[in-house]
Amino acid sequence: MAITIGGLIAGLVLLMIPLFVIYRFNLELLRQLVVSVAKMVVYVGLLGIFVGVLMRWDSVVLNILWVLLVAVLGASSVLMRAKLNVARFIVPVSVGLFTAALVVGLYFVFLVLKPQSPLSAQFFLPLTGLLLGAMLEVNAKALHIYYIGIRNHHQLYDYLLGNGATHGEAVGYFVRRALQRSLTPCLSRMALIVVAHAPVMMWMLLLAGVDIWTAVGLEILVHVAALAGVCISMAVTLFVARRYAFDGYGRLKNVA
Repeated sequence: MAITIGGLIAGLVLLMIPLFVIYRFNLELLRQLVVSVAKMVVYVGLLGIFVGVLMRWDSVVLNILWVLLVAVLGASSVLMRAKLNVARFIVPVSVGLFTAALVVGLYFVFLVLKPQSPLSAQFFLPLTGLLLGAMLEVNAKALHIYYIGIRNHHQLYDYLLGNGATHGEAVGYFVRRALQRSLTPCLSRMALIVVAHAPVMMWMLLLAGVDIWTAVGLEILVHVAALAGVCISMAVTLFVARRYAFDGYGRLKNVA
């Protein structure tokens, strides 16, 4: 299946519908619509160019470097959403995202998909991209809850330290709270994906000509892989971030 220039233009004509709604009801959203569509076209176009080059070269080293670059960009987005200091936490969050995408991605391509070339850009890049995209929102929420919890309830943290608890034991409560608050909606969305969220990937696979049961299996397994990736990325991020977030006496630094 391929989209021709004529088909692309015909698809873009659908923008006339939101344009009519904005004009008819005087919503004052015309500039926002134009900017949003322009950004989407530019970003997706650039992504297509870069991925097209990577697939043409099909280099394992370049594929891994691309995943690292996307992890760093994703980490910036996570920190801005979590309202944390980007310069201070960019390293631990990037390491967490990159590690999770690499570990789960390699496991998936070698043991689940089992293609002839597991590290080929055709398989490795889309999978790691899906995993990183699934991690961003959950990581941002977990980090926000974790650090805001310690900052707003530092008396409990200081009390635990003063009574002989180690740093790991003192922050354990806040880690559990952050993971519970962030993973609960993630699990709920997974359970209600057909009802509340259209399984976009499955429909796209069907449009691409994949048989129905392969599409169903990939839809299920990718969500399971994303959940595993979220857990790994959070564990690695919080572990690495300790040296950036706390001083030598175990006191929380300014994280905003």
